Amino acid sequence: MGSSGKILVVDDDNFYQQFCADLLVPEGYQVQTAFTGQEALALVSEREFDLMLLDLVMPGIEGIEVLERVKQIRPTMDIIIMTGYATVESAIRCLKAGSSDYLVKPLNPEELKIAVKRTIELRHLLDEHQEMKSLLTLYENIQRVSSCLELERLYRLGLDALMISLPANYGLSIFFDGQDDELKFWAGIEEETANDLAELVRSKYLTPLPRRRLIVQGKDFLNTELFSHLGIKSMVIFPFRILDRLEGAMVTFSQNPLEERRINENIKFVLEQVRRSFENTIKYQDAQRLIFIDDLTGLFNTRYLDLSLQNELSRAKRFKKNLALLFIDLDHFKLVNDAYGHLVGSWVLMDTAKELKSCLRDIDVL
Repeated sequence: MGSSGKILVVDDDNFYQQFCADLLVPEGYQVQTAFTGQEALALVSEREFDLMLLDLVMPGIEGIEVLERVKQIRPTMDIIIMTGYATVESAIRCLKAGSSDYLVKPLNPEELKIAVKRTIELRHLLDEHQEMKSLLTLYENIQRVSSCLELERLYRLGLDALMISLPANYGLSIFFDGQDDELKFWAGIEEETANDLAELVRSKYLTPLPRRRLIVQGKDFLNTELFSHLGIKSMVIFPFRILDRLEGAMVTFSQNPLEERRINENIKFVLEQVRRSFENTIKYQDAQRLIFIDDLTGLFNTRYLDLSLQNELSRAKRFKKNLALLFIDLDHFKLVNDAYGHLVGSWVLMDTAKELKSCLRDIDVL
């Protein structure tokens, strides 16, 4: 039988390595093995596999971390998890991280062969229908983007959607939101390389942030040997300015030249959906924040007191620190309202809140 696919078996148990090889080689698959996560990551970086059979519990790098890192290096690679320590939580976590299936040890020979065959055949079918695959994946990603209301997930989902629609080999999400970590997500490359590439792009192309989409290409546009192994020929910068609250860019890199005319309606549609999702997420977070904020003074309300007081008490107990709680009351405030009206009373409350804020540290809660 001819080769049906290349499979990498990653397991620190020699028995299961041999077990998988003995089952799958007669089925026509090429099987290679690795004992550790580090060895598996090195192999995946060097060559392509159709499928990885990955043990969840291994010394050194755990299986779930290997899964996540492989998905960054090879986003389309299929991975089947094998574990003797199965739980519902671990299964859900693996499937969310991108595993194609989840098998429980001791492995059933027929179940393993069926799972591998199904996964490989599905991948081959999708590869044969590349355009349909791209549109389907794009549609699924757009659905995820449109329904997402978490900024951290949007940095990843938005970049994934743009990379699929171009397509692109590597990508970075770089956003300036007042936090130290401006590189929010990367795809197709290791973390150290992503940080170096983000620093170069940020200093050379994002200061200041371009006002519109920017395509940069040519073999020397990165102007460094540090990234020559990536074979990058073109870069597209998609800038975002969201409600005067968030700005940054999603940057994609391709090993092929890219012309402006290839930025088609699909890509423009994806970009608009990502932008709208960022706006919706910020508005949603504002609405969530209003639950705990007094509209007039901008101070936290009693709902937040119930939440934060318990947290502060637990923290003080854990670190054996003192905790100060101060209640403040405005005497004769009703006389202000009666004499000058509620509008003036509101001004008094706002000014009082402002003065109190100026007296506190950043870590204090008012």
